[in-house]
Amino acid sequence: MRPFRPLLLLLAGAACGSPAPTDPAPAPRPAPAPAAAVEPWTKYTALLGDWVDSTSDPRFRAYEHWRAIDDSTMNGNGYVLAGKDTVFVEDLKLARTQGQVVYSARIDTRNASDWVPFAALPGGPDSLMFENPGHDFPQCILYVRDAMGRLTVRATGVESGRERAETFVYTRRGL
Repeated sequence: MRPFRPLLLLLAGAACGSPAPTDPAPAPRPAPAPAAAVEPWTKYTALLGDWVDSTSDPRFRAYEHWRAIDDSTMNGNGYVLAGKDTVFVEDLKLARTQGQVVYSARIDTRNASDWVPFAALPGGPDSLMFENPGHDFPQCILYVRDAMGRLTVRATGVESGRERAETFVYTRRGL
């Protein structure tokens, strides 16, 4: 399982396209295209619970929390602490509608506080992949679960003409 994870992250970069770095202005965020194949909902429910990352950057601690709303909707939130100061907050949502799954994120200080949708793409047996090529950053979000139960989340894309990536390695809290 361990050698598979780096390969999957590499393939995810190729699978999630990015806007051309020479575009002068970001295109409007289109609605996500339907996914080619929908993963079983149980793959998504593996995100449920509390997750913490304290390994990616010693100055910060990142958290994600997911809870089920019903049999086709999950709500979440993510936040980052620098010491005792909250330096980042986002609302998250996963919804299955008419056979399609959409991951949405909302940050109060960006995108006029609108939800930004990311369409689910087919992934590997231990991964969830979401894409919105019209978004400024990220254009791709990848969740990969390893054999130890850790969850690596990688947000990638092009921002201001440059490749950018953020990686978080979460462990389930409370275990």
